[in-house]
Amino acid sequence: MEMLISYDRGYQLSICPKRDIFVSLFDTGTGASMNANVLNRTKRTRKQGFALPIKLKKEAGEKDVGECTKILVVDDDAGVREILASLLKQADYKTEVAQTAKEAIEKCQTKSFDVALIDIKLPDMEGTKLLGMLNKFNPAMVKIMITGYPSLENAVQSLNSGADGYLMKPFESEGLLKQIEEQLERHQRAKWENVLRNTGLSAYEAKIYLSLAVEGCSEARRLSMTSGVPRTKAYAALRKLTERGLVFEIPGEPKRFSVTAPSTAFSTLVQSLKKELSEEATSLAELESAISTLESIHEKKQSSKPVNTRKEEVWSIQGRDEIKQRTSEMLSRANAHVYAITTEKGLVLFYKDFSKMLDDLAEKGVEIRINVAIGSSSKSFVRELGYAYKVENTPVTVPVFFLCVDKNELLLARLKTDDFKTDSNNDVALFSQSKTLCSFFSSLLHFDKCTLLASGH
Repeated sequence: MEMLISYDRGYQLSICPKRDIFVSLFDTGTGASMNANVLNRTKRTRKQGFALPIKLKKEAGEKDVGECTKILVVDDDAGVREILASLLKQADYKTEVAQTAKEAIEKCQTKSFDVALIDIKLPDMEGTKLLGMLNKFNPAMVKIMITGYPSLENAVQSLNSGADGYLMKPFESEGLLKQIEEQLERHQRAKWENVLRNTGLSAYEAKIYLSLAVEGCSEARRLSMTSGVPRTKAYAALRKLTERGLVFEIPGEPKRFSVTAPSTAFSTLVQSLKKELSEEATSLAELESAISTLESIHEKKQSSKPVNTRKEEVWSIQGRDEIKQRTSEMLSRANAHVYAITTEKGLVLFYKDFSKMLDDLAEKGVEIRINVAIGSSSKSFVRELGYAYKVENTPVTVPVFFLCVDKNELLLARLKTDDFKTDSNNDVALFSQSKTLCSFFSSLLHFDKCTLLASGH
């Protein structure tokens, strides 16, 4: 497991779980001293805490949760990073550091994190914005914001951005480690509940089963408290679990319950799932084999009897703003060639909106070729463009705009108005990423039969 941590320069941290944000927003801690007793208590918490996955892993002889939890400290203050890294390493967490939000994002692109502790003020990005970006890489991660400037507005903004908790400075080291541990265990428990629900258990039944598995044996009232399930629902869940043979009632008063050995209780289900998976794997292998054979037959038929009629995908675009947006996207992808054909006013509109992009592309070596019907009023303007691009005279009698980028995507627009000062929602365009159509329209519009007006190239 991995974790991301970050907080403000020159302060200590204070812990505020999500449920307590508004009642303890302005509380302060007693300092950041970290001693052996705190570390020992933290390690004991790992051994004695509720998290079922941790306990089961421990029983199976697997590593303690801290040994496989990785923490990334993100702060622009080197001293802060060093202090937190040392604190977390002493608590048996593997630790990495990052100075900026950009560096944190780069790390998250190559690694999976379980917890993110994010400074609300970073030099290159707001912490709440970083929170949202990290959530795209791993929606299941725990997200906790940290700030040295506590306020109700910051707390609300953090929670609305998807944070699970809110940490305030100054802080107690023991509280910080406890918050990290509790959030990890809460998410681990949620994962196990989801796994159990895949066996057909309801949400309440899964919670009760997990609590009972940890307790060993317990009364319904205590299970209701430890699982968070309402008491009436807890009784109903225990009855269902007993009927399925997952739980049994221990004779005596008060009534107590215990789980049946999981390997026995879930044996039939596991064997059934294995059989289904095996059958699905066989079916998948057979399907892949059939597809491979059909592909070979298809290739042979195509080479011996080629199909001269093909389907090409074309999209329609409505409105000048949408056409401009698609034009911008096409130019941003240009690597070698940009071809355009339009009217005089269409050229002015095109250059007005995209001159910066066209100049940048020309500097990168992309060939810019523009075909336009040149009149006396625009001849001087066109000649100036000719120093940077190839501009060619083409008789265009209808208000049209055609753009072809790298010979593999095109946009053909029929402008309802030829007034470049007007934003028209009536403009319509066709867009395609078909090389065949690019070649067809380029030939149709006579790119190779135009008079070159500028000799700059």
